[in-house]
Amino acid sequence: MHRLKSVLFLLPFLTVLAWTAPAAARAPVIRCKVIAAYPHDPGTSTQGLFYLHGLFYESSGGYGQSFLAIVEPATGRHLKAVAVAPDLFAEGIAPQGKTLRMLTWKSGVGLIYTLKDLRPVHSFAYRTTADSTEGWGLVQDGERFVMSTGKDRLEWRDAKTFAKVDELPVTDEGRPVYLLNELEFIGKWLYANIWKADRVAIIDIRDGRVRAWLDLSPLRERLGRGCGVANGIAYDTAGKRLYVTGKHWDRLFEIEIPELR
Repeated sequence: MHRLKSVLFLLPFLTVLAWTAPAAARAPVIRCKVIAAYPHDPGTSTQGLFYLHGLFYESSGGYGQSFLAIVEPATGRHLKAVAVAPDLFAEGIAPQGKTLRMLTWKSGVGLIYTLKDLRPVHSFAYRTTADSTEGWGLVQDGERFVMSTGKDRLEWRDAKTFAKVDELPVTDEGRPVYLLNELEFIGKWLYANIWKADRVAIIDIRDGRVRAWLDLSPLRERLGRGCGVANGIAYDTAGKRLYVTGKHWDRLFEIEIPELR
């Protein structure tokens, strides 16, 4: 009887723990398959990455260390790099016309640069003074920006004003998926790195459900010992090629695109 009472007493707490613990991968898990590997600057703490007109654009984080770079894919060489102010921590980036937008982590401020030569244009706000939203990942859906904040939901932002216009909770079989980070659209699917995990959520943006998990752990055997967490997804729309890398990785990989319906 005493044992039964103890179990009944613990049940509410166990229920809370079950819902607050990191969500287990209930959607199918797909192991990544490498097509090719390229050099990547291990000095780059990758926060944002995209592919455009035959080049990678990449942001690197860290207070006093952040920078933005145009990268040659075949060699990993920086064709152009500009430092970010030491009080800002560079985060996600996404193209917009002849410019790109870059989020910063906790400041509430984003920056706009020209694509051609990374010349700073002006800044913009991504939160009101009353909230504590952090800037993490950023991508364009063709009309609006989609932004991650490290939480279990995505925010849609107006392309001109960057005002928040909508949000979408992300779940795996009904359970919230936290720590959504770097983002990329591949067809109708939104890919999202999960911070501190070698996995990518493949999200259906119609309902926020994770339809599959892309397992990046097989890449570890090809990386040096000092490589950090996976972060950085880029898609070559014309060539239909998918690239992934990570913070301080010494390689950038082209991997096979999973087939989903």
